[in-house]
Amino acid sequence: MNKSILNKTRCYLVGHMQYAEPGKWREFVKEELKGSNIIFYDPLDKPFISNVDETPNTREFLNKKLENGSFDYVYKHMSSIRRSDLNLVDRCDFIIAHIIPHTGSWGATEEIMCANRMKKPVFVSIEGGRHKVPLWLAGMLPPHYFFDNVKKIVDTIKQIDYGKRALDPDRWRLLREEYR
Repeated sequence: MNKSILNKTRCYLVGHMQYAEPGKWREFVKEELKGSNIIFYDPLDKPFISNVDETPNTREFLNKKLENGSFDYVYKHMSSIRRSDLNLVDRCDFIIAHIIPHTGSWGATEEIMCANRMKKPVFVSIEGGRHKVPLWLAGMLPPHYFFDNVKKIVDTIKQIDYGKRALDPDRWRLLREEYR
């Protein structure tokens, strides 16, 4: 029984890109939820007509620019990426994030914080289990948004989509389907 409550909603996939391998978790989420008709915003495949390049090669190039002291160049390039990624936070209805607590991910941190300020649902998978949640995040988001792995988030999203789990009225602000 598929109610499709999340039909045509938009989900931004937040996670490490610089200091840890981005991993295959984003592809897993998109594949597992493809029947839900959720629109996924993936920073590895940005949806904008014109994109600023953000590949592993680009990050390596920018790191060399930093080493050579070309801070203005890196600022111009990364500020454009930052604006684009934060715009996706603005546009999405909810976020699925995967974090590695002992590895910094400044973009993911800012994206989670921005979504939290907008009181959007932010589902966070924590490498090593939810008991490893960074204390700052533990004070930011309700505990039921922390998960041991991405699969448990996918299962939760399916329950919401099928109408088996209620939408959190403090976080979800879904438009009626005809307005999505």
